[in-house]
Amino acid sequence: MSTISAPVGLPGLPPQITSRYITLSDRDVNVHVLEAFPDTSNHSNTPYHLVLLLHGFPELAYSWRKVLVPIANAHQGYHVVAPDLRGFGRTTLIGSGSASQVQYEDALSSYHILNIVDDIRSLVRALGHSSVAMLVGHDFGSALAGHCVVAHPELFASVVFMSVPFAGVGGPPWSQTSSESGDNKANERSVTSSGSDISTVLAALQPPRKHYTAYFATLSANADMLGQGGKALYDFLGGYMYMKSGEWDGNDTHPLPSASSPSPSISELVMDLATLPEYYVMPLYESMPDVVARHVRMDARIKWPKAEEVAGEVYAAEFGRTGFQGGLNYYRSALSPPPPERIAQLRTLTGRRVEMPAAFISGARDWGVYQIPGAVRKMREVMCSGAGGMQDEDFVLIDGAGHWVQQEAPETVVRELVRFLGKVKAL
Repeated sequence: MSTISAPVGLPGLPPQITSRYITLSDRDVNVHVLEAFPDTSNHSNTPYHLVLLLHGFPELAYSWRKVLVPIANAHQGYHVVAPDLRGFGRTTLIGSGSASQVQYEDALSSYHILNIVDDIRSLVRALGHSSVAMLVGHDFGSALAGHCVVAHPELFASVVFMSVPFAGVGGPPWSQTSSESGDNKANERSVTSSGSDISTVLAALQPPRKHYTAYFATLSANADMLGQGGKALYDFLGGYMYMKSGEWDGNDTHPLPSASSPSPSISELVMDLATLPEYYVMPLYESMPDVVARHVRMDARIKWPKAEEVAGEVYAAEFGRTGFQGGLNYYRSALSPPPPERIAQLRTLTGRRVEMPAAFISGARDWGVYQIPGAVRKMREVMCSGAGGMQDEDFVLIDGAGHWVQQEAPETVVRELVRFLGKVKAL
């Protein structure tokens, strides 16, 4: 492991946040991190506990810019780190340039979620820590955090899932059966693991539809979303971020009817999915930029809010430089059979419960909470009871906020994370 100083070059960061690269030689990756220590000039020899923040898609370590410093200054102080995950931002593969440039055909092994888990475990060691006081994952980072704590429970004292419920490790997708009429395996299905059945029935609807994860796994998605770059990319990202935020009128969130059924049929699931906003269940023959552009034409408010214009410039510049393929590879890998060398490990992890204190935080206007019917119930089922579980007070929906909750409501998110950390310290 080696550490290389890096000029921040990212506007809007508090001075207490620093930027550097950490070379993980065992993982062949240079990880770019943003980090904060407590507000003191003498932190270098102080053994502060580690808090690790994992972003989602299409996000970066930069998405945690509003919470890094307040968490670092909480209690007796924490070492708070947000990495650009493999395939994102300024993290690069050793000898291969941008981590997002891994060929589409070669991405499945490199971007399998358990390979990213190995990145995180190596990063913890490289940061000089033997454990993590709190692991926080947002969006796809929530699934990553779940796999981390299930695979390596000895490494993590607590975990917080944000915006996407973690329903456990489900095992290889093809090992699950499916039926139009419903069966005793139906309650184990998810949108992503029932694959062709969901896609076929969605495509047969009038008008025909497709799930966004299926779109993100296509070869064309990267080029579609990059478009012509520049202002077009900035506008697309602004529209996409707005539509998934608490500001958009279309986010009237609620549990879907099939969530209350222990064994919904594929048809019942699809009828529910068809009611979701189009950024989740899209017209079959449209790209994501097509969806966003059509809504922008109907509502001029769908753009970067003035307070987020600088952030929009950062996202547009970073994704314009790297492309989206690195992040899209996460979806493609999730929808594909795992690499053969991971099958035994997946089978071992399937059915394991989360053994440490856990919390869930989301915007109350975030469809991510409900997009997979029954996911909230399943998340509660995979938590251990007692202190090593999820208490009712630790399931938090923040009024007015949408999917980008740590950016939309940072003060409330910080308050809840600090409260939860206090509980964990007291155990």
